[in-house]
Amino acid sequence: MTSPELPFLEPLAPRQWEVEELVRAALDVKERAWVPLSRFHVGAAVVTRSGRIFAGCNTESLIPILSVCAERNAVNHAIIHGETSFLAVAVTSDLHAPLMPCGACLQYLQEFARQDGRDILIIAEGRSGDRVITSVEQLFKGGFPAETSVHEIVQDSFRWTADE
Repeated sequence: MTSPELPFLEPLAPRQWEVEELVRAALDVKERAWVPLSRFHVGAAVVTRSGRIFAGCNTESLIPILSVCAERNAVNHAIIHGETSFLAVAVTSDLHAPLMPCGACLQYLQEFARQDGRDILIIAEGRSGDRVITSVEQLFKGGFPAETSVHEIVQDSFRWTADE
């Protein structure tokens, strides 16, 4: 199956990509997940505007806040290689049914989507082979408003002076 005909994916990457290739990359990396606590493996792969695919798996720590989802690890893998424009993300897990990205991952993906002025396709596939195809925009109506700046968040969240 070639990349879906969705307006937010145009123009496609210079190298055509296939949904099956993206899902396969997510499935392959899923087995490398570092999950000593939950034993719950998740793999993700992103395809960039340039057509490159980067994979990531979930990692756990005894300190839960240090754990990182597969989707964010895949995005960070791409960033390390100089890529910040994403067309799609595939997510696979040990669940029988497809697993959607969590709210933190959706916020993370949304920030990159807004930077490009385009949506990001989400392809979730369960162990059963069932697949859900949606997008960040369809799943995530929340998050920070588009006009929110980091400066605003920091300024509003950390209002204090030496006098206080």
